[in-house]
Amino acid sequence: VTGDDDLEEISRQDAIYGFAPISAEAPPGRDADRYDALVTTDVLAEGVNLQQCRNVINLDVPWNPMRLVQRHGRIDRIGSPHARVFLHTIFPAERLDQLLNLEQRILAKIAMAAASIGVASPVDGAAHGRQVFTETREEIERLLTEDPTLYERGGTASAAQTGEEYRQTLRKALADNRERIVALPWKAGSGMAKGKDRGVLFCASVADRTFLRFVPADKNWAPQGHGDAIISELGTCLRIVECEPQTPRVVPKELEEDRIFDLWAAAQDHIWRAWMIETDPANLQPKLRPLNRKAAEFLRANAPPDIDATRITQALDVLESPWPRREEIMLREWFEDDARSGVSKSTYLIDKVLETGLEPFREPPTLAPIRMDEIELVCWMAISPS
Repeated sequence: VTGDDDLEEISRQDAIYGFAPISAEAPPGRDADRYDALVTTDVLAEGVNLQQCRNVINLDVPWNPMRLVQRHGRIDRIGSPHARVFLHTIFPAERLDQLLNLEQRILAKIAMAAASIGVASPVDGAAHGRQVFTETREEIERLLTEDPTLYERGGTASAAQTGEEYRQTLRKALADNRERIVALPWKAGSGMAKGKDRGVLFCASVADRTFLRFVPADKNWAPQGHGDAIISELGTCLRIVECEPQTPRVVPKELEEDRIFDLWAAAQDHIWRAWMIETDPANLQPKLRPLNRKAAEFLRANAPPDIDATRITQALDVLESPWPRREEIMLREWFEDDARSGVSKSTYLIDKVLETGLEPFREPPTLAPIRMDEIELVCWMAISPS
């Protein structure tokens, strides 16, 4: 099944009915269970009920792991007749790091090319500037180790939608209500009833950076717990405030009095502390595993005289950077190989380290200290249990 019915002998809907007639609610006359396997693109990744099926096999690894969650959501659904469903992904394990590094380089070069001609983004409506790939990469690497957390979270703790879906929602809201949104005063607030959470999500800004903080509240709308209870992860904050036009609007009377100021003070303090951590270069240094330190020390003590110094330095820079778990296991095998020793082992290590395609750690720029009153409140949204 692809996106164009005109190119297929069997229509998309007929293929769905013939594959999962019960869960797809096929009409009489089209409800024969005709197919055991359905091969499709992401055209069926959303909005289709296929829970009659028990297995999903991903023949690719999307750059955004949320795509896998969306695909699996076709069968891992309420109403499934199966006690267990099986989610399979075929990984290019030997080349995964190279592919992930390629994606990062492509994004960086696209951003550089756009900036060189004075364009914020080469694609109309797309995200501007350099894109953060860290979370996506970590999710993919966890999947490779067969960590099912991404799916067990029901889609993700990070987000129920992909970044592009959030942007599409925002574009639609701006198209429908741009004047009203732009006219909103700073520090404006509202509220809604949904889910089980209770608290307030604050959007704040410092210079050109935006921060989201969800501050949990008790039944009296006082800040609950200590600073570590505050949620700062972007995707999780977005998921907390996801809503529909029909979501009930509720603003607790306690917030109309003075509790909102206590909650904002907690969010403001959390943002300030996070900012100040990045003002100290010592806090930005990578955390190295003991194995990496030992391998780097060995390489320095046994530097091969016939290898260019630049190549040795490159290998050391990569070694003295954080490594994913899979590559760390490989490094341990290389380093603890008793078949080699001295300069021979160093030469072998240099080749293997550089073959991984891992990038050396680049220290991010430190921030200038700020005062608490430089953290400006943009808006807030109260969340009450429904």
